[in-house]
Amino acid sequence: MDGTVRPGYSSYAQLVALVSQGWRIEPPVYMRPQWRSHSRQENTYHFILWRGDRFNLVSVPDSPELQQFLEQNRLSVDRL
Repeated sequence: MDGTVRPGYSSYAQLVALVSQGWRIEPPVYMRPQWRSHSRQENTYHFILWRGDRFNLVSVPDSPELQQFLEQNRLSVDRL
């Protein structure tokens, strides 16, 4: 299997672009506090995306747009 892991954080726009290019989100989406957040109030959502036999791990900081995307796509979220 040829896996691709993207380092660091991606943006919501990058996530939407990958999905529009045919990448499929594998539920659940994983949510955890950001590693570097001092307040531990900021969350990051981790998406596993597949296309054929390739995968991407995409980590996106929380935002109102991301929350709307999760709701519209009825994606389950597991808290880590």
